Amino acid sequence: MQNNIFVDTNIVIDMCDNSRALHENSFSCITNYLEQDNCEIFINSDTLANVFYVLSNRSTLNEVEVLDKMMFVNDIFTLVSIESEDVVMALALCADGSTPHKDYEDAMQYVCAKKVDADLIVTNDKGFVSLDISIAGTNG
Repeated sequence: MQNNIFVDTNIVIDMCDNSRALHENSFSCITNYLEQDNCEIFINSDTLANVFYVLSNRSTLNEVEVLDKMMFVNDIFTLVSIESEDVVMALALCADGSTPHKDYEDAMQYVCAKKVDADLIVTNDKGFVSLDISIAGTNG
């Protein structure tokens, strides 16, 4: 049986920037999933833009290193495109007072995870909300 794993942006940033505290944990976690034959690992298209921004502006990596990291990320993850209806769903989750979703970026991650029938969301965001998909972190 195929396991679909959805990875939050913070994990990808941690993987790419070895100065971050959870770099080793995040890199090892994703490597373990990559080594499993029955896993497909997803990120959404916004993640690439966010990772590029953070690596370019908040890390010590130079331009070539940032581009190399971006190619690496693009190679190992399956990209989930964000469509207009996904934006509407994420915004609706944030606006719905009966759900605990308050953070748009997290709501979008959740919507994309649902879109690919994810079995697990990997995140180090302690405030991440998932109503029906298991959550795992890399910090033990």
